[in-house]
Amino acid sequence: MYLVETAFTFEAAHRLYNVNTYSNECRLNVHGHSYQVRVIIGRMELNDAGMVVDFKKLKEILHDKIEKFYDHAWILQKDDPLVPYAMQNCAKVIVSSENPTAENMAKEFTDIIKHELTMVDPELFVRRVSVRETENNIASYQED
Repeated sequence: MYLVETAFTFEAAHRLYNVNTYSNECRLNVHGHSYQVRVIIGRMELNDAGMVVDFKKLKEILHDKIEKFYDHAWILQKDDPLVPYAMQNCAKVIVSSENPTAENMAKEFTDIIKHELTMVDPELFVRRVSVRETENNIASYQED
């Protein structure tokens, strides 16, 4: 198995709206992160060019389907009472079915990347996607 890894960053704000689960800092306050996303893509055998995937094509997919969409967005869970305000007053709002935790974002990004890679080359697979919210806090999603 061959693996390649790349990363990209974006700035975004979110709030983890759940009455019983999160600390007041994350639950009550909208706050932002400089997210770093690391993506590991694999292939059992190299393609005819001797690559897993062309890095330029991979970066294009990541930029067009995730980075451009999430950069400088306000990410809220669909049940958050701030959604109507955000939709009315902010230029870029992402309403998620799940709370916008790093764990849920890693899973969502994996699904997006898998879908896009299938159209490029069905032999490609997503090995792992990691989302770093802060210097010391990283969540990953990996299918087994």
